[in-house]
Amino acid sequence: MSPTSPKDESFDGSVPDTTTCCSLRSSSTPTDWKLMATQHPDFWFRDGSIVLCVDKTLFRVHQTILGKHSEVFEDMFSLPQPTAEEEDTVEGCRVVMLHDSRDDFVDLLSAIYDPSYFDDLPSDADLGQVLTFVSGILKLSTKYLIRSFRQRCIALLTSKFPTTFVDYVAKSNRDPPEKYDSDSVMRVAVLAQENNVPEILPYAYYCIARMSPRRILQQRPHDVSWKEKTLCLIGRERLRMAEMTLSYTFLLIFQRSATCESYLCADARGPHAEWHVVDAAKSPNPLRKYTTWSRLNVCNACVAHCQTQHQKGREEVWERLPEMFELGTWEQLKKQQGMSDGSPRLKTKPSRHSFPL
Repeated sequence: MSPTSPKDESFDGSVPDTTTCCSLRSSSTPTDWKLMATQHPDFWFRDGSIVLCVDKTLFRVHQTILGKHSEVFEDMFSLPQPTAEEEDTVEGCRVVMLHDSRDDFVDLLSAIYDPSYFDDLPSDADLGQVLTFVSGILKLSTKYLIRSFRQRCIALLTSKFPTTFVDYVAKSNRDPPEKYDSDSVMRVAVLAQENNVPEILPYAYYCIARMSPRRILQQRPHDVSWKEKTLCLIGRERLRMAEMTLSYTFLLIFQRSATCESYLCADARGPHAEWHVVDAAKSPNPLRKYTTWSRLNVCNACVAHCQTQHQKGREEVWERLPEMFELGTWEQLKKQQGMSDGSPRLKTKPSRHSFPL
């Protein structure tokens, strides 16, 4: 399995034009490409009905099986076939040229011919393993409209990059906490951009924004573009503001509970001291759950009041997360990702409640 490669355009929900996905003849003469191409050792079936040429590798497979999984292949194979004199053949099977990565196509065929293929990924697989496993299949299942595979790939990615606050809480409560290396996070963001999976972008950008500025300003292979990096740096400042005004405002501006049990809470210095600890962190983390309540040195009623404020603030941070990175709203991202075939691409608009820098 191989990591995904850069792609010019992201999937927009429309049915791909099969003339751009494949061609019935090679750019070389039949003799030339036949001399260069080799049969794949695992996907050359004697009873196969069509030969697919992918990156100088020949796959003899079954039209009915591919057509059952893929709307694009079904349409492609239903097109009128050239006469025997007009088409290239191998062992009596017509040849279709596909312009894809060989390794990606091997992954796709493995999933098509092995119903238990997705079960081979360990449940505790780290992010790098998940990326290697899904990249090629997600790319080609998006291109060839294999909806079931696409959904399974997206489910694996959202297990690492949540799309709801409930899922985020469940992920953050794992013990030990899961850590991602910066290169893998960048690859996830690029993969999501290229294959119309925008729902995972807010949390992916959140992770990028929390990286060190030195790492963000480096340009490594498979990194997001400079435009996205700029958005993440702007988002980093917005995350810091979100700590002050939303999730950790109970520390910065401490307010006693209406049912406060001690007049001493009014002069407690614990909340402000704790705010300085939060503010001194190397990177903002407004979604992080505060747990050291005993350090506030306030009564139980005031602690409960602060906990309520903190929870509401974290939920609001999550709700505003897409707009912090100029991605629109969660609802817009959901619609964009779930567009029906042929629908016009949804253009995200800034929220009417702009988030200050």
